[in-house]
Amino acid sequence: MAKDLPREARGPRGRGEGQVVPSVLRAGRILDALASGPPRATLASLSRGLRIPRSSTLALCNSLVATGLLARDPDGLYRLGPHTLELSRAFLSRTDFHSEFQRVVRELGLLPEQTLVCAVLRGRDVVYIGSRVGTSPLGVSYEIGMHLPAHCTATGLSMLSTLPEARLEELYAGGKLEQLTDRSIGSVEELRERLADVRERGYAVDDGETAPGMVCIGAPVRDDTGETVGAVAVSVPKGARSSAQLATDADDLRRLADQISRGLGAP
Repeated sequence: MAKDLPREARGPRGRGEGQVVPSVLRAGRILDALASGPPRATLASLSRGLRIPRSSTLALCNSLVATGLLARDPDGLYRLGPHTLELSRAFLSRTDFHSEFQRVVRELGLLPEQTLVCAVLRGRDVVYIGSRVGTSPLGVSYEIGMHLPAHCTATGLSMLSTLPEARLEELYAGGKLEQLTDRSIGSVEELRERLADVRERGYAVDDGETAPGMVCIGAPVRDDTGETVGAVAVSVPKGARSSAQLATDADDLRRLADQISRGLGAP
């Protein structure tokens, strides 16, 4: 029922354009669960984890399988279907940020040895939507569509640093933060201090906070309204670059972010 939906999903009363279909929202939750959690899941675990009746979960999964958005393996487990990849490719081909990332990376030729990525913010996570693997044999590879906690990543910290205070309070309303390594930010207070430093420098540094032995530098990208639409980052193995080289990498990355922002019409 509509009363069970999040307030923002219900839409304004009495206005047709605000109406939503609960079953479609539930189907989206199933896709999200398989995208962010274990890659395969049983009907029972989806029903239990999403608190959707088993019969309804089965009907939704059958419908998603029929569209190709889900696939059902012979052992009965569900996974994302091939049509999700087709939709992803179509989305990326029409996303200005992703297109500008590809174009500017190709034209500027910056940081050729290093891995470059672009990501967007989704709630408290970052989602990687593009990458350019460098020529170095020690280069890092990123899986497109991968989710990571924003406060652990350079892309995430750079985007969070541009959010209004009210939005930050909404996203991080108390509690301990998930830590991917022992160097990850563990509290909201520590996150606020870190974001102040990111704002002052204009870029963020992830020093072993996402993965041990890795250093990432991230900078935000803005559109024609001045709003942050994503971020770009460079990733290098710790110890592979000197402090002076990392400073140069940060300058190059900021140049890359600025050029992409200009391409999107940012002032």
